[in-house]
Amino acid sequence: MDIKGKHLLMDAFECDEVILNDPSLLRRILVEAALDAEMEVLHCYFHQFTPQGITGILVLATSHLSIHTWPEENYASLDFYTCGDKEIIEIGYALLKQLASKKAVVYSISRGIQHAETPTKNRQHAESTRLLNRGDDSDHVSLQQILSGQHDILFHQKNRIQDIQLIKASDIRMYLDEQLQFSSLDEHAYHEALVHPIFAASLNPRRILILGGGDGLALREVLKYKEVKEIELVEIDADVVNAAMNVEELKKLNQRSFEDSRVTVHIQDAVDYLSLNSACYDIIIIDFPDPTNKKISTLYTKEFYALLQRSLSHSGLVVCQSNSPRDTPIVFWSINKTMKASQFYTLSYHTIIPSFGDWGFHIGSKTPLAPILSTDVSSTTLPSDFTKLMRFSPHSLSKKQFAVVNTAEHLVLHKIFKKEGLYL
Repeated sequence: MDIKGKHLLMDAFECDEVILNDPSLLRRILVEAALDAEMEVLHCYFHQFTPQGITGILVLATSHLSIHTWPEENYASLDFYTCGDKEIIEIGYALLKQLASKKAVVYSISRGIQHAETPTKNRQHAESTRLLNRGDDSDHVSLQQILSGQHDILFHQKNRIQDIQLIKASDIRMYLDEQLQFSSLDEHAYHEALVHPIFAASLNPRRILILGGGDGLALREVLKYKEVKEIELVEIDADVVNAAMNVEELKKLNQRSFEDSRVTVHIQDAVDYLSLNSACYDIIIIDFPDPTNKKISTLYTKEFYALLQRSLSHSGLVVCQSNSPRDTPIVFWSINKTMKASQFYTLSYHTIIPSFGDWGFHIGSKTPLAPILSTDVSSTTLPSDFTKLMRFSPHSLSKKQFAVVNTAEHLVLHKIFKKEGLYL
């Protein structure tokens, strides 16, 4: 038995409400998409509700294509399932453009079973789901372009956590599950912004904790401070640290940061480490992935920030990368509000990182924070006056009122991220 299927589930936001309420136009759009996918259309049915909204379905020889619209919400959901070798992801994107969708969440799912010789009682059904957004899709395309051209694979390891690819082409890039983590062309902009403002605000940065950051690049910036006596780095994926410690090109990029005697590495889940550790730190640097799913969203909760409170010295500070105040402003301000709900005073700032756009950070403290002015440590990307980083656009500030507190019982940050930040 060998069944191969491609399944797209698409949430289309900010669509044209006129298009969403026109059954004849929607029928034409969907039929054209099916024909572009080389599918045979067996039957079409579209029903228009009063006062608005449409449900439509195309029965295909290979499965189906359906749409449900809510014109009053400028929203539509689509379900496109086919069998065969024809790639349909680009057709899905074309569908969304036909709806004039400005934002979308697209789930691409491989369907089917390829275990013909395996007894039924032992058969395992394999399913892989990839969440695509503007950034992720661009990352996927750029990765494929790099792989199709002249390049060197410096490191590639797929483990139970993620698929790690370190590639050298015109620059050096690390991809985790095909999502860009850094480019050597501009990673300094991110890591300098992550590290130097919090050090400028710190009174006595002697003991440092880094959560994430297994590539050693944030660690490189921390090691510029001679007053630092001890650094603990907690990374869940041993293979990322292995690459950072052993691949010459990455060692050169992180300036052999793991070889410094002040550094201790813990291959451990951050929550487990904080729960079991009784030490206090002067600075905690959080370099976690974006809250794209439920699991990662738990790392941005009131409960997690309470663990950080317990792990900070009285004058200690924490900094958290917090997504884009321009593209995902509600996510950005929700992280801020959640930190405040955990009894942190906060200071927010942002900078431009070419690979990712406008990117934001929050510093948390047990006591009120004064504006950060500058740092004595040299950097290549930060302004001499740090107060410039703390000015936000009216658009970003207007979204602050919609911020929510993300808690273990009310885990919503990943949902907001999907609705707000996943662009085509």
